[in-house]
Amino acid sequence: MSPFEIRRGAERGTMRTAWLDASFSFSFGDHLDPHRPRFGPLLALNEDRVQPGTGFPMHPHRDLEIVMLPRSGAVEHRDSQGREMLVRPGELQWMRAGRGIRHRQWNVSSHEVDHHFQLWFAPSTTGLEPAVERLPYQAPTPGAWRTLVSPRPQDGALDIGVDVMLALGSAAPGQALEIPARVTGGLYLHLMQGRIEVHGAGLGRVFLQDGDAIAFFDGAPQLQLQASASAELLRFDSAAVVISESWR
Repeated sequence: MSPFEIRRGAERGTMRTAWLDASFSFSFGDHLDPHRPRFGPLLALNEDRVQPGTGFPMHPHRDLEIVMLPRSGAVEHRDSQGREMLVRPGELQWMRAGRGIRHRQWNVSSHEVDHHFQLWFAPSTTGLEPAVERLPYQAPTPGAWRTLVSPRPQDGALDIGVDVMLALGSAAPGQALEIPARVTGGLYLHLMQGRIEVHGAGLGRVFLQDGDAIAFFDGAPQLQLQASASAELLRFDSAAVVISESWR
């Protein structure tokens, strides 16, 4: 069976300041984790809570594909190309940094914490024209997946120019989410909230709760994710992921 790894939320890197409470699933900024540098083209999976009236001041990015998913509150975006927008729960924002862009990300609320997830992907092509889009999406039906990012037109999802699939899953207590078996390819499941038991050949008993993840590096058995509390998950599919010696 494909090698897999269970990653506990409490083991994530953290940053705690007066205005920011952040958790990093991979190496990010000053947080260096030689065992979890990235997962294929997925460079960052950050969970941020930003206090009212604060945020990230104007700063640069280059050659990144960035996807942001607000969970509560609204995020104000302003950039060096003159764009301004508010991104709310039920919407995602995609920013192609390309050959270079500067932006500010701010919680403009006077009372509500901005809670969001941000994912960084390595681009397939560098030096592209920067772009920013805000797209609404339908929440998944409990017990099902909603594809948010995919290069396949039939998925009806956003194509960010990278051969990856990102989906949002939801399950009510007592419900299950299904994932078909795969012979090859990487699979990364991150539990945003709730509690689930992961059933699959060769796994034994695997329980995940808020912030936990399970990673399969090249192929995976058929999986059933049984929720014991209302659960929401991020699912990331890509080509097989090389496991370097530093990851073991």
